[in-house]
Formats: sequence, C-alpha cells, structure tokens
Amino acid sequence: MKKLVAIILFSIFALSASAQVAFGIKAGFVTSLGFEEDWSAINVENLKMKTDQSYGFDVGLMLRAGYRFYAQVEANYHFVSSLASIGQDIDNVWDENYQPQQITQHAIHIPVLAGVKLVETKNFNLRLMVGPTFNFNLNEEGAIVSETVDAEPRICAVGLDCGIGMDVWVFSIDARYRLVQPSYEYSFEDVELNSSPINSFEVSLGWKFFDKTNKKKR
Repeated sequence: MKKLVAIILFSIFALSASAQVAFGIKAGFVTSLGFEEDWSAINVENLKMKTDQSYGFDVGLMLRAGYRFYAQVEANYHFVSSLASIGQDIDNVWDENYQPQQITQHAIHIPVLAGVKLVETKNFNLRLMVGPTFNFNLNEEGAIVSETVDAEPRICAVGLDCGIGMDVWVFSIDARYRLVQPSYEYSFEDVELNSSPINSFEVSLGWKFFDKTNKKKR
C-alpha cells in the first residue's frame, strides 16, 4: 500500500509541474442501488446478504493537468451508510433470518482519471473520463452483520470510475459510475466469503480556484 500511495503522490507532483494545470475543491453525493451477495462458501443453500440502497458523500481536492486530453487526480474523504441483512432467497421469496445492521464506510477515495474534452469553448467544456479508483479504508473495527458473519475492513478496495463532466466558468460538474470492491471482507465461521463488486453513482460539484487549462498554447 505504501508503494501505491507513493506512486499517487508522485503523479500529483508530476501533474503540478505542468503549465496547463488546475486545482480545486469538490463535493459529491454518492448512492448505490440495493444488491445481493452470493456466498458460495457457505454450506447453506441460497443464503445471501441483502443490502438496501446506500447513501453517502465525497468531499476533497482535485488536480487536473492537460488541455484537450487531460489527467485528473483527486483525494476525497468518502462516507457511505447502508443497511445489510442476511437471509435465504428461495423461489424469489426473501426470508430474512437476522435484523438489518447499519454498516458505515469511512475511506480516503483516490481516483486517477484520464479524460478528453469533447466540446471546448472559452467558458464551457464537455468531458469524458475513465480510470482506476482506490478506497483506503479508515474503519479500524469490523462491522457485525450477524452472530455468524463478520465483516473486517479491507485495507484498500480497488475499482473503476467512468463518467461525463462539464466545466462552466470556474465550476466543474461530474456524473460518474463506479464499480469497486466492498470495503469489508466477509467471513462465515472463519471461512472467507466471495462478494461481488459494488455498483455506485456519484454526482459532484467542484470549484477550480486556480485554472490554466483553458489557456491553450499557441
């Protein structure tokens, strides 16, 4: 993990050296649709974890370098809260075995994105972006899902960010889809369980208080 953090910091300093660079702050609303986890390691037929729709937010810093083709690195505080319960799905009928438990996620979210501007004017840009994302978990204690299923914090969850954005004057508006590993590693009676990536969506607003990316070299 130290090597990864060093690479990310080096990327930030490398981007800072560019003549076409922008700094800013951003905040966004994050949500994920309810999903069910299939746990093949459990020797009980059709036992799953069901998570209701999750809500949270990101807030942090962004750095962008380049003109038409650009790179963008962010460092955000990430918080998400959701309700999880365990039960059996038999013939599409959900039989809940345990009371839902509140699971919260605190992390440092660092996306490293590459993008291209589709539309370029003096005060408006339309962009596409894609790149890996890293969630460094800040939770020190595990979550109690049930008496038999434990959730231990994953040190770093890896995923993918992609989306569309636009710049209006000094403001940046992004809409992104994120596919990322769960922030917890689940186990049943000390047996590690397989879990599916989480699908989430983010809408964010940023303010670029320093921006040279719109000054095209001639």
